[in-house]
Order: sequence, then structure tokens, then C-alpha cells
Amino acid sequence: MAKRRHRKTRYFTFMLVPHSEATVFSLRIAYPVLIIAGLFILALIGSSSFVLTRHIDYDITKRANIQLTEKNAYFVQELASTHEAFQRVAKIEDELRAMLKMKNKKSLLKFTGEGGPTLIDQANLLRTLNNRATITPKEFAQSLVYLKKDARDRMDSYRELKKYIATQRSLLASRPTNWPVRGWITSRFGMRNSPFFESRTMHHGLDIANEEGTSIKAPADGVVTYTGWEGGYGKLIVIDHGYGFSTRFGHLQRHLVNIGQRVRRGQVIGFMGSTGRSTASHLHYEIRVNGVPVDPQKYLKN
Repeated sequence: MAKRRHRKTRYFTFMLVPHSEATVFSLRIAYPVLIIAGLFILALIGSSSFVLTRHIDYDITKRANIQLTEKNAYFVQELASTHEAFQRVAKIEDELRAMLKMKNKKSLLKFTGEGGPTLIDQANLLRTLNNRATITPKEFAQSLVYLKKDARDRMDSYRELKKYIATQRSLLASRPTNWPVRGWITSRFGMRNSPFFESRTMHHGLDIANEEGTSIKAPADGVVTYTGWEGGYGKLIVIDHGYGFSTRFGHLQRHLVNIGQRVRRGQVIGFMGSTGRSTASHLHYEIRVNGVPVDPQKYLKN
């Protein structure tokens, strides 16, 4: 029977030699035990590192969640503030339209698209924003869609109001409401006894008398369309004010403007005279609307 050979076990001896004492401490450890102990220590270090890393990640995630919650609350407040601001703008817009006697925006712009949030939707949005510190991403996205739509509608309305006000301002600037000259009314608009014939004739303007050389001023903004001699008018100026309004200034001594020149309300355009068919120094002043003579006193300020 063959002898079994025993493998010789290897050992490691660890020795501690103190400086102050003569006793030497030694520890004898078998090689397999040392391997197992090393693996255990490595596993312990690995698990500790894993736990520590998870703890750090948890702490970072926790702080990030706190920051996200604070940002969410901030955005909720901003959404609520923006919504309230839009409501204030809408109220001001309604008041402005009432002052200007304008129709509502949809009837003026004639939008082809329909739909959008109802008053109930707006109330629910306010309840959501006012009673909750956070909202879901879906709710946040829906709120943004509503606010963007409201912003577009308000901007369209603002452009419409701006255009309307600009048009009204231009119209007011073009209406001949200012008196062209200071003086005495010697003949009004309508039928009158002719100063030259023994008959009644139609007088298409207003005669205002004063000293020769008195300044004549433009009653509104406009463009000069005629300057020169015109029969019974004598020296004449015609101004087109736009929107169908035009004015005529007859019997002038001389004019200071030329054809094509733009004039402003109150600008001196000429001087009073007695040219043409005239009995004395005065201004023959006409206002025409779409070419039809009208009574100037209906437009002139008192």
C-alpha cells in the first residue's frame, strides 16, 4: 500500500519587537487563514465603500429634491402672479374698450380659430395655484400653454388697440376743428342775399372779416393740393386733410405754402386779403366732406 504524502502547511509569523522591553510578541498564522482574512477585509472595505457611496448619493439627492421643491414652489408663485397680471390687463383692456366704445376683439378681428380655456378652467387654475405648493409636470405644462395663449391674445388685442388709437389720433388731427383766423363772421353757410346781384344765392362757406394781412392758419393737419388764382375765389389755397376732409381758403392776399407741402394744425399758410370777387378784406372758408360743402360751424370749436 502506497504511503500518502502530506502537503506541508505554510505559515506566516508576525513579530512585534518593542523598543522598551525585551519581550518579543509573535503571531503565527497559516497561509489559508491569511488568505481568508484578506478576502474578508477586502469584502468589508468594498461593502463599506458601497454603503458610504449610497449615503452620499442619498444626501445629494435629498438636497437636490429640496432645491427642486423650492424651485417648484417659486414657479407656482410666478404662474399665479402672471395669471393675476393677465387678469388685471384684461380688466384694463375692457375698461379701455368701453371708453373708446370699441367692439370686442373677436368681432373686430374675426378669428377663424375657436376653443380655449373656459372660466371654469381659469377658476380651477387659480385654485390649483393658490392652494398647492407644488404641481405636477403635466399641470405645469398645461398652465404654460394657457398663459402662452393668453399672452398671444393680449398681444393681438394690444396691437389692435394701438392701431385703433393711432387711427383715431390721425382722424382727430385731420378734422378741421380749429378756426383758421380770428375775426367777425359777416356771412354764414347757406342761402343768402347776394352782395353783387339782386337775388338769393347759395353760400358754400363762412366769411370771416378782419384787417388785411391777418394770418391764416391751417385748421388741421393735411397736404396742400392747390395754390393760385381761381376766379371769384381770388388767391386760393386748398388743403386735403384725409378721411374725406378738405378745406378752401379764398380771397387771400398771398400764400406761404406750395402744392404738395404737408402742413400742421396751427401753421400759418397765408394772409387775409380781398382778391377775387370780394367787397372788403375777409377770408372765405369752406369745409368739404367727400367733395360736398358742409357748414364749417358744425366742426369748428366754440
